Amino acid sequence: MQRYQLFITVLCGCMALASCSLEEKDLYKPVPESIYSDAAGIGNGVTGVYSKLRELYGSQKGFTLTTMGTDIFQHGKDGGYKFMDDYSTALNASNGYLQDLWNDCYEGINAANTILDRIDAVEMEEAARNRYKAETRFLRAHYYYWLTLQFGDVVYTDHETKGVITDAGRTPKADIWKKMQEDTQFAVDHLDWTAPDYGRVTKGAALHQLARINLLLKDYEGAATAARRVIDEGPYQLLDRYADVFDYNNQQNAEIVFAVQYINNALFNGSGNQGHAFFTPAYDQFAGLKRDAAQGGRPYTRFRPTAFFRNLFDSNDSRFDVTFRICWFYNNSATLPAGRQLGDTVIWETSPGVMSTIAPNTDNMHWGVKKHDDATRASVQDLAGFRDFFVFRLSETYLLAAEALLLAGRPDDAVPYFNAVRARAAKPGTTLPLITAGELNMDTMLDERARELGGEELRWMDLARTGKLVERVKLHNPNAANIKAYHVLRPIPQAQRDLSTVPFPQNEGYF
Repeated sequence: MQRYQLFITVLCGCMALASCSLEEKDLYKPVPESIYSDAAGIGNGVTGVYSKLRELYGSQKGFTLTTMGTDIFQHGKDGGYKFMDDYSTALNASNGYLQDLWNDCYEGINAANTILDRIDAVEMEEAARNRYKAETRFLRAHYYYWLTLQFGDVVYTDHETKGVITDAGRTPKADIWKKMQEDTQFAVDHLDWTAPDYGRVTKGAALHQLARINLLLKDYEGAATAARRVIDEGPYQLLDRYADVFDYNNQQNAEIVFAVQYINNALFNGSGNQGHAFFTPAYDQFAGLKRDAAQGGRPYTRFRPTAFFRNLFDSNDSRFDVTFRICWFYNNSATLPAGRQLGDTVIWETSPGVMSTIAPNTDNMHWGVKKHDDATRASVQDLAGFRDFFVFRLSETYLLAAEALLLAGRPDDAVPYFNAVRARAAKPGTTLPLITAGELNMDTMLDERARELGGEELRWMDLARTGKLVERVKLHNPNAANIKAYHVLRPIPQAQRDLSTVPFPQNEGYF
């Protein structure tokens, strides 16, 4: 869905018409009143609410806040945010990414509120009005999902901000979750299973989000019902092969419930999906290798899989090969080691005197993650990738159904949804061990979410919302010895507190 192109086209068209008209116009009318005065303006406004999703999904900030400091990823060689992995005192209220996340989400929320405050005064078909409201309310709830999982109690507002407001306090997160539930239920009630443009919110996306929110509210039966409706009533299906989900040429596939759009057009692609760079190690610093889009592209070496994650897969689990890049191939004749040829598998010294074709796992060289590969960029140096970011996948819907039913005390009903994901993951001609109701618990659930969804901007918030962050990070991340109970929330950005004229307490443990 070419959102930016749509907006620019409409805007240019309006300018052209205005230049040919002698009708007097109030050029000093406030911008929102002018833009949101007709159906086209409302439509462009809704498109603008979507645009902030690109700040969350596919950006270094979004990956860092959801990937670093978990049980399955630790920091790599480079980058300035290693304190989010080791939980040192540098993880504080001055953290730039947290300030940016706060601002981005509230900009999206205010854009949504502006639409919702004005839409009823605009003449348009009622069906279009309800669809715009539904999409916008879904997105408002989505931005609040990020804010409340990262920060806990935050500022809640459901009306457009006009002027400078310095006296807004913190609203309990449980109250915000109820508002999010209402918004998302409205989207469920007013959206169809398919959308006018691919990438817009649908009933399936709304139900998936409702399942997540109901889990936060401990409405486990409601969460299970929402997830099962996506599975039973929606137009989605698990693909036969896990690899097909991440096939670059198959991005609009039947398993994708909601995706953030990136396009092969630099003018309308913003900063692009940069996920291809952050999991890529510094392979180009070794003899016989140079940067190669087919082998990971530009290496930012931000995230390195933990030993726990690397060893979590059964031998017949196809997700291992789809997730990890463990071998590289010589491609640089200028530095080729003696006796090697271009195209040969690289031989690594994984420990003193031990050689292997499988890469070592150190800060300087580690396994990569292939899910975000994008070899279509014009140059290996380009960060702005074109791959869509999958926000909701049907396999996660299955796991949400299983989790909800488990927590509702119905493990026998949960197991078929859990095992459906495992069965699909088996390599062709093989099987994976399926679990029984007695084996299903939150740890087996989180293990399976790691195998299925690792590296997809979910892990930190999944661990935090399930109450497992501290336990599992201490157990599986060697960098995180400093993690404390209070780290289940991030610090409130200092700028927010400095600008407040009413008490705005900091989260426990931070200053």
